[in-house]
Amino acid sequence: MNRIFGIGNDIVKISRLESSFKRHGDKFLKRAFNEVEISIFKSLNPSTSVTESINDNDDENDNEINNNNNNNNNNNDNKRGFEYLAGRWAAKESIYKAIGNQDRSKLNFQNIQILNESNGRPFVNLLEPTQSYFKELGINKIHISISHDTDYAISNVILESNDPK
Repeated sequence: MNRIFGIGNDIVKISRLESSFKRHGDKFLKRAFNEVEISIFKSLNPSTSVTESINDNDDENDNEINNNNNNNNNNNDNKRGFEYLAGRWAAKESIYKAIGNQDRSKLNFQNIQILNESNGRPFVNLLEPTQSYFKELGINKIHISISHDTDYAISNVILESNDPK
C-alpha cells in the first residue's frame, strides 16, 4: 500500500522570475531549467526574436496602430512565457520541500522536468541521477498541480511511496 512520503507547496511572484531573466538571461535559465523547458519558454516568449514588418505603402497612423497591436500581443505573449517559468520554478521548489529532511544536495532543478500532457495536465519527469535518488527513497508517484493568476504562480506536490518506513 502506498503512503504519502511528503507534501510541498510554493508560491512565486512572476515578476521575480522575469527580473532574474532580464538580469542574467540564459545563464539564469540554464541554472534552474533544462533544455526542454527553456525551449518551451522561448517559444512562449517571442521577445527573444521579435521582428517588425511594416509595409512601405502604410501611412503613419497605420504604422502606429500596427506597432501598438504588436506591442500588446508581445506583452501578453511575454507574460505567458514568464507565467510558464514561474509555474515550473514553484513546482520544483514544491518537490524540494516535499522531500523534507532528506539529502537535498542530490536534487538538481535541471534534472526535474515539469512537462504537460496533451490535455495540459502537468507531470514530472525525473532525469538521472535524481530519478535514482527518488527510487532509493521509495518514491514511486508524484502528484502535481500548478496554477497562476496575474502576479503569482503556485504549485502543490504530493510524493507517494510504497516503502513502509
